[in-house]
Amino acid sequence: MIEKKKGNVDTDIVFAVMKAIADREKFDQVILVSGDGDYFKMVKYLMLKNRFKKLLYPNRKSMSSLYRSLMNNSLYAFLDDAGIKKKIKRVKSRK
Repeated sequence: MIEKKKGNVDTDIVFAVMKAIADREKFDQVILVSGDGDYFKMVKYLMLKNRFKKLLYPNRKSMSSLYRSLMNNSLYAFLDDAGIKKKIKRVKSRK
């Protein structure tokens, strides 16, 4: 039986953020693009420390129910919202 290796993206992201905090790196706030509940404890901690800016959900179906208890409308958005699309739209440079 051939097994596929599971990626560690969730763990790597949490580690990078928590390492930055532990190493006292200078950063303002975290913006996380995910709807995955695996980040819930990290998001909750960052909110308590006023280091959390926004959670951007890739789509409306991917929102974990864990976040509903923490979030108000100013702390999350969906990538398909017109205002968000405008802010992150890639503009080709003229050369």
